[in-house]
Amino acid sequence: MRSVEPGHTPRDVEHDARALSALERAFTEIPFYIQRGRPLGGARASLAETLAATPLLWKSQVRPTLPKQWIPADRDVKAELASGALELVETSGSTSDRTRILWDQGWWLRQEERGLRTNPVVSRAIDGAHGLYREAILTTPACGLGLCHTGEMTYEERVDDRYLFLNMRPDPAFWKPEDMTRMIEEIRRHRTVGLESDPTYLSVLARHASRTDDDLAVEGFVALTYSMTSAAHLRSIRRAIAAPALQLYGASEVGVLFMEGEDGRLHHCPGTTHVEFLFAKGATPGAKDVALVVVTTIDRVAQPLVRFVVGDLVQVDRDAPSRFTTVAPLVSMEGRVQDAVLRPDGGLVTAGAIDRALAGLAGIVLYQVNQRTPREVEVDLVAGEGAPGSLPRDARDTLAPLLSGLDVTARRTTAISAEPSGKYRLVRRHFPFDLGDHFPGCEGVSL
Repeated sequence: MRSVEPGHTPRDVEHDARALSALERAFTEIPFYIQRGRPLGGARASLAETLAATPLLWKSQVRPTLPKQWIPADRDVKAELASGALELVETSGSTSDRTRILWDQGWWLRQEERGLRTNPVVSRAIDGAHGLYREAILTTPACGLGLCHTGEMTYEERVDDRYLFLNMRPDPAFWKPEDMTRMIEEIRRHRTVGLESDPTYLSVLARHASRTDDDLAVEGFVALTYSMTSAAHLRSIRRAIAAPALQLYGASEVGVLFMEGEDGRLHHCPGTTHVEFLFAKGATPGAKDVALVVVTTIDRVAQPLVRFVVGDLVQVDRDAPSRFTTVAPLVSMEGRVQDAVLRPDGGLVTAGAIDRALAGLAGIVLYQVNQRTPREVEVDLVAGEGAPGSLPRDARDTLAPLLSGLDVTARRTTAISAEPSGKYRLVRRHFPFDLGDHFPGCEGVSL
């Protein structure tokens, strides 16, 4: 891509060619793919044809082959890990699918900034529109660039160059008022311009700020990432932060994929990945043009991933023009495929569809929907101050049409626990189904 003025990302007219070059490097240099055999697309095949001839890649295939099968044979894995030229990172995992991954040195920060800059508001903030750019990070302590900031650490010990790591506890349900007051004060002390945060963590902090008649002094923008954002999260966050809250969609295995633009759509970020969509075969009540995300990395030397199934569902805007690459924009992120509720009639209800149904119930602070059996769904609700006593009944009645055929029960609870990873799941299905029944090319895979 050519250099341009600050605040503007051009369309990558060579996107497909870059992706094809990345595929060629993977097929000829990486032992994992050499052992698999070259796809039969042919030397003159297009990107779409080459990918169609290549099998999908699943996390279960990656885990046992690390690290030696994922870098060129002439490189010394042990020496490069020792020197820092390679980083071995364990993903936090919102479900049980933790995966170890190799990053090239400095790769994450380079590609993340490139993705963030596709939004002009964010790009101007990084370039100094609000003074020297400083960023605070609020999520589970184990998520911050592979570093661990648990325990009692000073402010100075949690500052790394322009980054401040705010949280030292693995679950915000156990934050004390003094923990939250400290974080609010540190955001101000740090002169934070950009805040990157898990939406659940930030909504807890934002509610504390509102209760104490304070605000979160973020000057430029908030990037909501790490897990799915609910309407209830956004209500709390927007009461305490004046800066725009934007969706950033990525995964540790593949990098930043999509960034919210000024039009409210999420646009594919250039230079890092190519994305395919496997559209649902059947009904997806409450959501349209739902697809499973499949990713091929472009800029990775170590562990390039070809047709990697991330496990996320999205709503694709099939009618809108693509902006930066040939990949269509998204209407929304819809949650993990493991978190989609299965109806008796075969309909697949995404976490996003459930959240949109509940969005009109303003008394909800946090919730979790559990499908423990194919016939039953339980809804746990954490209610805010002034929430009506009828909230459980209202939630059940609101969800009943969407979850047709299922026995829906709802109840209040005082708290909802995080997963072992420290992340929160808005919806959890506790049994697998055959993915091939719902998405093309996934036959024989159960999630």
